[in-house]
Amino acid sequence: MTSPTERDGPSETLLLCNCQRSMEIDGGKLAAALSQSDGLVVHTELCRGQLAAFEAAIAGGRPVHVACAQEAPLFEEIAAEKQPAGAGLRFTDIRDRAGWSEAKATALPKMAALIAASSYAEKPAGQLTLKSDGVCLVYGAGQQALEAALELGQRLSVTLLLSDPGDAMPPRTASVSIAKGVIRKTSGHLGAFGVEVDGYAVALPSSRRQFDFAMPRNGAASTCDLILDLSGRTPLFPDSARRDGYLRVDPRDPAAVARAIFKAADLVGKFEKPRYVAYDAAICAHARSAKVGCSNCLDVCPTGAIAPDGDHVAIDPALCGGCGSCSAVCPTGAVAYDYPTRGDFAARAQLLLRTYARAGGTRPVLLLADDLHG
Repeated sequence: MTSPTERDGPSETLLLCNCQRSMEIDGGKLAAALSQSDGLVVHTELCRGQLAAFEAAIAGGRPVHVACAQEAPLFEEIAAEKQPAGAGLRFTDIRDRAGWSEAKATALPKMAALIAASSYAEKPAGQLTLKSDGVCLVYGAGQQALEAALELGQRLSVTLLLSDPGDAMPPRTASVSIAKGVIRKTSGHLGAFGVEVDGYAVALPSSRRQFDFAMPRNGAASTCDLILDLSGRTPLFPDSARRDGYLRVDPRDPAAVARAIFKAADLVGKFEKPRYVAYDAAICAHARSAKVGCSNCLDVCPTGAIAPDGDHVAIDPALCGGCGSCSAVCPTGAVAYDYPTRGDFAARAQLLLRTYARAGGTRPVLLLADDLHG
């Protein structure tokens, strides 16, 4: 299933399943819509009684595309054991996004469009490597913050900063560093956070039924690789949802706290981050001869990733959250969204709509949403 707009390399094997006949899928019509010469077999229990079909596809050596997302962990586990080196594995959800609807058999054009669009290969993004050694700051109040820090301390190098000692009781074993204070200022990103703390005071080792602390001081500074914020206070960053390595959850939600602990425990190692925007200083209208003419991108950037740099601006890709606001307000095009590119976005939409029409769909409605809000 390849075309000039689809993925490079060997053609892939597409596996379909009607999820125990809970969807109506016509393999012949779907194959025609996807420009496949042979019809497609529609399985009924690919993840259970028909696993042999998946194993056979993996053994074939070609990339495998499974039109199911729910059982992806199972398929990935099997592939890790049997998949030849170099063969790819990916998934597209046609069940929850199309098949499980009142449309039933008439949902086939949407299924075809989703499968085709997922096959489009975008231009590779420029990459930035962020490195975390697992030095974690847990910031919060009372016994809850202490227990979270002790749990993380089994995997990471943890410092607990108590915004309010409250009901926290000194642990029998000092497995994490403990202090109290209020964070006044933060900066940075995953692997390179900086914090400044007022009222900073370390816990005394002689603390018994409650924590006793040394003499507090203001302006204490430190660094860490990631921050788990359980304080329930104002976010430490205005763009908290986009700041890599900053995990903020409502301390009143135990399930959210548990998920944050698990996520923080995995933030150790090297991580690749896309370089979302490209910048051409030659056409930037920020300033000439030290006279500021335009500050549009500086005014709208929610992460503080853009800063003045003489007659131009400098964009820190480690802080950039990829929102695209700078590109939208730049009057000259000096800042342009680079991942995904406009061309890739348009080509994917065209492929989606073209396949939908080829499968017999009419009057398509295209909904645009990002990963964060969609």
